[in-house]
Amino acid sequence: MLGVGYIGEKGMWDKMKLRSYCIAYHDATVSAAPEYKTGGIHPAYELLFLASGSFQLLWLGEKYEVSPPSLFILTPNTPHDLIIHSKNAVFWYIELTGVEEEPHLSKLQNILLWNRLQSGFDPYFTLSPLMERCLNEISNMLDMKIHDQPYGEQLLLLNVRKILLMVSGTLELYGKDSKLSNSNAPPSGYSLSKDVIQALARYMESTYKSKITLKDLTQISNFQATYLIKRFKEETGFTPIDYLLELRMEAAKTYLSTTEMPIQKVAEETGYPNIHHFSGEFKRKTGLSPTNWRKQR
Repeated sequence: MLGVGYIGEKGMWDKMKLRSYCIAYHDATVSAAPEYKTGGIHPAYELLFLASGSFQLLWLGEKYEVSPPSLFILTPNTPHDLIIHSKNAVFWYIELTGVEEEPHLSKLQNILLWNRLQSGFDPYFTLSPLMERCLNEISNMLDMKIHDQPYGEQLLLLNVRKILLMVSGTLELYGKDSKLSNSNAPPSGYSLSKDVIQALARYMESTYKSKITLKDLTQISNFQATYLIKRFKEETGFTPIDYLLELRMEAAKTYLSTTEMPIQKVAEETGYPNIHHFSGEFKRKTGLSPTNWRKQR
C-alpha cells in the first residue's frame, strides 16, 4: 500500500479533519489466495473509493456487488469487509472526523441510500463527471505521497469537501419527497423520491420482456413491498406489476396492429410465459381475443 499518512487527533471533533488515508494497488500474482479480503472497524467516518477491479463490500448486514468507479461512505465503529475478486484492483480510503457536522451525512439512513446507489439501487445512477474528476484528482494526490508535499493534506481535504458537497447534493435530490406513512416506511426510514420511482419505471420499460416479479423490484429498491406499491401508485397511477402488464399489453397491441407476427411470437416478444396466458390476459383487458382484435384493425 502506498501513500499512508496520519493526522493528530487533537480537537478532532471540532471540524472535519483527516485522520488517515491510503491508496492500494492489489496484484493477485503475489498471492496464492483466489481472493483477497481486507477491512476492519474504525472510530471515524471513512470514504472508500473503488477505482478499478471487481469487489464485494459487506457492511451493516448488506452485501454490495460493486462495479467501479464507486464511492462508499462508512460510518464510525461499523465493521466492514472488502473482498477483491479480480487479479488486479485499485482502491483508496480516507478516514475523517467531524463529518457528523454535515447535515446530510449525519444520518445513517442517508448514508445507506448513498451506498445503495453505488450498487444498482437506481439502475440509471452514475457518478457525475465532476465527482469522478475530483475522485481521480484525489487518487493522483495520494500517489504523490501527499503528506510530504507543502500544504498537501490541506489541499487533499479541500477535494474531500468537494466530494462530500456533491454527495449531499445527490442525497438532497433523492430526499425531496418526504410524504411517508410511518406504518409503511422502510426500516431505514428514508424517502423513496420521484427520481427513484421513475428509475424503477424506466427499468421495467427496458426489461419488460423479462420475468419480473414484485420481489425483484423490492430487492432492487430495498423497500418493503407495501411501501413500494403505495409510492409507485401515488406517482404513476399504477401498482408496479400493473404498470409492467400495461407495458406488455401496449407492446402486444403494436405488434398485432403493425405486423403479421404470429400470436405465439407476440406472446414471446412481450414477456408472457405462453400463448394461453397471453390470450387470457389480452381478452380480459380488451374484451377480444388477440386474433379478433387484430382482424378489427
